[in-house]
Amino acid sequence: MRPLVVISRQNEASRNIKGAILAIESMEEEGGFWRGTDFDMAEYSGEIVTIEPAHKADYYIYASTHKSEAGQPCFTAHTPGNWGSAGLGGKERTLNIAMPSRLKAAVQELAMLSRQSLGWQVSLEADHHGPTIEKPVMFVEIGSTREQWGMKKAGEIAARAIVAAVRNRRSWPAYVGFGGSHYAPKFSPKAVEGEEAFGHIISGYALEKDGFDAGRLKDVIGKNTEAPLGAMIDWKGMKGEVRSKLIRELESAGVKWQRA
Repeated sequence: MRPLVVISRQNEASRNIKGAILAIESMEEEGGFWRGTDFDMAEYSGEIVTIEPAHKADYYIYASTHKSEAGQPCFTAHTPGNWGSAGLGGKERTLNIAMPSRLKAAVQELAMLSRQSLGWQVSLEADHHGPTIEKPVMFVEIGSTREQWGMKKAGEIAARAIVAAVRNRRSWPAYVGFGGSHYAPKFSPKAVEGEEAFGHIISGYALEKDGFDAGRLKDVIGKNTEAPLGAMIDWKGMKGEVRSKLIRELESAGVKWQRA
C-alpha cells in the first residue's frame, strides 16, 4: 500500500513537517510532488481541512497545525470526520475510514520522541473537521500556536511519527471510543502506553449535541481498516441518558462494549 503525505502551502506546521521529511528521507521532486522509497508527498494550495488530494494513493496522512485556545504545546493525531455539522471542511454527518494501528504507531512515536526532548503532551483527538475523502486518512499535528508550529524540533518529531505510521507493520487490537472530551483522556493513554488501538473516537459533546443513529453507529464500526473488537465507553464522559441509549443501540447492533 503506497501512501501520500499531504502538505498545505498555507499551513505553517505543514510546511515545517515537509522540510523535516525531506531532511530525513531521500525523495525525488517534480513540481510540488515528491516520490520516496515507500511513500510519496504532495503540496497543495488551500486550507488543510479542505484539501482533496489530486494524487491517487492507497491512504493519506495530512501534516497539520493543531490550534487551541489554551495554547499548550502538544502533538496530536486523529481521524478526520464530522459526526455532526461540517464547520471546518468535509461533509456533515460523514466519517472517513480510520486506520487504528497506523494512528497508534504515530502517537507512540510522538510520545517517545517528545519524552526525549521537548516533553510536550501527546494525545489522540476525537473525530472532527474535514476533509471527507474515499480512502483511509489520518492527521498528525503540531500544536498549538505559531511559536510551536515552526519549531524545527517539533517538525522533525512529527515527520518521524508520520514515517513510523507509514512503515508500521504491526496490528494491535482495535476499538472505537465513545465519550469524553475532545482530547480523549480515557483513550489517549491506552493508545500511547497500552495495547489498544483506536479508530473513530466520538466525544461526549458530539453525542449529546448531534445525537446518533443506526447508520452512523454502523459507520463507526465499519469504516476502519481493521475490524474493531468492540467499543470502549468513557463512562463519566457523557450524560447518563445518552450513555444508556448508546449502550442499547450498540447491543441492538451486536457490538460488544466495555468501560474504558
